[in-house]
Amino acid sequence: MKMNMYLVKLGLVVCLSLAGTIGQAATLEYKSHAICDKNAGFCADGEGVSVALTKMYLGDKAEAKLMATIKSVGISDFDPTEFTMTGGLTCHTKEKTCWTTRLREKQDTKAMKILFGK
Repeated sequence: MKMNMYLVKLGLVVCLSLAGTIGQAATLEYKSHAICDKNAGFCADGEGVSVALTKMYLGDKAEAKLMATIKSVGISDFDPTEFTMTGGLTCHTKEKTCWTTRLREKQDTKAMKILFGK
């Protein structure tokens, strides 16, 4: 039940940050072992959403925004290992999988290779 509540909270946060941007995959930047979403304002690697990488690639403002989002969700409810980026790219780092959408219809092989080397 707690995990479902977390997903609802995080889903709302992600949806709010993505409002009006669905389908704009150009906001994604593929780095060495990381993917950054300029529009949503965070970066992730094979471990999940990363505050350090967000600061490194997107700057201090993006880091502060991400920290505020984590705080609003609650640190104990924030799970950095599952995330959705602009355009629907959804990754689960514990499973080492990424999907083109949250519906898991098609794996995103480019994202999996960047994040997990497969």
